[in-house]
Amino acid sequence: MKNVVVGALCIGVVDSIEGDFASVEITTPDSDTVNLDMHVEMIPCEIEEGSVFYFENVDGVTEIRCGEPPL
Repeated sequence: MKNVVVGALCIGVVDSIEGDFASVEITTPDSDTVNLDMHVEMIPCEIEEGSVFYFENVDGVTEIRCGEPPL
């Protein structure tokens, strides 16, 4: 997953949740799509199917933020 998020703004959408794992679809700035399973504790908010989150690089640290990215 590191190669997907480093240095770029990627947007994720929760497809489904089973137990402690969420199946998510992540879209990269190049419009590539990556499907993966993430532990729900990696996403710092309450999630459900259709929830949106994004990855942001702040001071060299990649963070997961909830909602849609600011314009």
